[in-house]
Amino acid sequence: MGQRSLTFYLFQSLLLAPLMAAWGLGLGGTLSTAPALAIAFAVWLVSLPIAAWMGARGIRGPAERLLRRMTYGRIDPAPRTR
Repeated sequence: MGQRSLTFYLFQSLLLAPLMAAWGLGLGGTLSTAPALAIAFAVWLVSLPIAAWMGARGIRGPAERLLRRMTYGRIDPAPRTR
């Protein structure tokens, strides 16, 4: 997930916030540490195959592409493979 860290930070936040926050399911206020950690680990495990798939195909994360577009005014070319 390293090259797509912003994308996966946002992805995991979008999954965890509705589960844990009081405005969502509110699990954060009712779960102890172990079940909360298990949910966070499960979300991370869901992220891994997506990141591996994107990495194998040389796909940049959408958040990183947007950030580059906002910063440089154009989309940066795909990363070169070694």
